[in-house]
Amino acid sequence: MSYATYVINLAQASERLTYIKTQLDQQNISFERIDAVLGDLLTEPIPDYNEKNFHQLFGKQTNKRVVGCYFSHIKAFRTFLKSEEPYALILEDDATIPADFTKILDEAMTYSKQWDLLRLSSFREGKFLVFGDLSGNRKISYNTQIVKNTAAYLINRKAAECCVQKMLPMFLPYDIALDREWNYGFKAACIHPFPVTQRKEIESQIPRGTKIKKYRFLAKMYNIYTHIQRRRARKTYFKQLQQIK
Repeated sequence: MSYATYVINLAQASERLTYIKTQLDQQNISFERIDAVLGDLLTEPIPDYNEKNFHQLFGKQTNKRVVGCYFSHIKAFRTFLKSEEPYALILEDDATIPADFTKILDEAMTYSKQWDLLRLSSFREGKFLVFGDLSGNRKISYNTQIVKNTAAYLINRKAAECCVQKMLPMFLPYDIALDREWNYGFKAACIHPFPVTQRKEIESQIPRGTKIKKYRFLAKMYNIYTHIQRRRARKTYFKQLQQIK
């Protein structure tokens, strides 16, 4: 199956764009650049951002670069939905892709009925419910743990439409919000070991947020609640798949 490729990149981050472009050129992957939203330029109050819920449920002060990152991915979805492609590969500009990347994606597409969103990168590993084997000793699975990082993922039109309609207003960082797909009405899976990493020598464009002490307990409880939901939802996906088989 075909897919469009989008690279999220800030206008001033030319070195980053060169980095990802060089990799994609080597694998003959054409792409469209998404002009990322620079959070520093957002004026408050920020439309489509629920600051109160962000403080209470994430437990940190507003970081406008976190907001800009979130809006950049939503922008990529809107661009994708204007195309006629059935799938989109979304990449951040510091992603490092393996030499067999196109092969991995082609193999993953054979399991496309089992996912709407396929996560290709994470800072963490996880606990996997495997439903398919890929080359290079990789597996395609439902992960009952949180997937931290949005450097690379595949998404279909159904999931992109759900995200645009249901992920606004923003009240969590993007990687955490995207990892709550059961709330939006689609299925998420992942490939592990995760094939895409992030370039370590490039400093993050998003500094760490400042914690809010009075919301620490509430944020922790919300995190536990989300973990229970995540595990239940992805075990349900897996159980339904086993019943079909």
